[in-house]
Amino acid sequence: MKRAWLLVLAVGCSSSSAAPTSDAGADVEAPLPKLGLSDVSVLLPIPASPDAPGALGPTSAGSRGELLPQAVYDKIPKFGVKPAQGLDYARMRVVAARFDGCFPAPAGCEAQVRLVMQPVTDKGTTLDSALHLFYRLSEAELPEVVKGLRRLRALAPEVKDAPLDVHAALVAQGPEGPYAKGLDELLLRYAGEENLSRMTFFLRAPPVNEEWFFGGFNRVGGVLQTMDIVGVGKTNQRVNLSKTDGYRYELTPAPTLPEDLGVLAGSAQAKAATDAERSAALGAFLRIENPGKYGPDQLSCGGCHMSTFVTAFARTELKMPVDAHPDAFKSTRDLTVRGESATTASSLRAFGWFDARPMIANRVVFESALVVDDFEKRFPAK
Repeated sequence: MKRAWLLVLAVGCSSSSAAPTSDAGADVEAPLPKLGLSDVSVLLPIPASPDAPGALGPTSAGSRGELLPQAVYDKIPKFGVKPAQGLDYARMRVVAARFDGCFPAPAGCEAQVRLVMQPVTDKGTTLDSALHLFYRLSEAELPEVVKGLRRLRALAPEVKDAPLDVHAALVAQGPEGPYAKGLDELLLRYAGEENLSRMTFFLRAPPVNEEWFFGGFNRVGGVLQTMDIVGVGKTNQRVNLSKTDGYRYELTPAPTLPEDLGVLAGSAQAKAATDAERSAALGAFLRIENPGKYGPDQLSCGGCHMSTFVTAFARTELKMPVDAHPDAFKSTRDLTVRGESATTASSLRAFGWFDARPMIANRVVFESALVVDDFEKRFPAK
């Protein structure tokens, strides 16, 4: 199957100008399928261990080099993290992959492959820390990648036009099935040190309460530069969670621009607030998670990662009309949020795993819907 996938990929990257011969009918590809959310945002099952076959890690390499060289990883600041939840280079494995044809950039937009890595335990669970790795694609490479995604979809009959979820083909076929092998080869073809453009990190560092740190680096000319996060600056953002009779998130720094999280940052203050105060806070969170309102670089980290739980609390506990709000994201695609992000205050994971529980944030679902729409419009199936 690996040989077959390589042949398919090679055909997809060859010139389209050659005229077919009269006896080429047997070699003509079947029409390629349309894409769905799980084709452009792939949540992998957790590897059984760091040594499990098929699991990509930092040192996995294709023609562009290792996915994450140790020297780049070592630039992440050291925190007072309990060993049970910290980042661990040797255990980092890819748990999610995302494809994007138009990530908002200072000038226009940028095509990307993005990978999420988490530390994997010997028991097949994850630690509550993660890396988000960004790999720049050229304009010429993007249509090749989209065609590769369509061919992958053809290897995944288990995937239906359904909400974003743990990838059904990877669950059914396993880590050495045709879809998994094809995905690994596609990722290693288009991602590596050569085009690594950004690394962001997220790690839990619990003292008495629950605490997380966010930060990141842009990679310019091979040199890492600390990201200047909106409302935070060139430092790390910290989120603390208190869960005494409800929830209370506290952000440090706590930016009020572009949005003020207001009373929904805590359950007690939300319940005590006026309808107007609750409505203002809900609007802020809905705009934060709506990719039509803000690009990722226009926001600080904490608000995005809190939003799925907070808006679910507003819907279920405060009985607020979340979906009818004018700032709620709208799409013709199924935006049902799977996983447990909406019910787990202690998880700020956007797309990955919390121990052994899948976590998918609202914004990831919404961004995925826009990516599919973009790919189908610019590079329709033929």
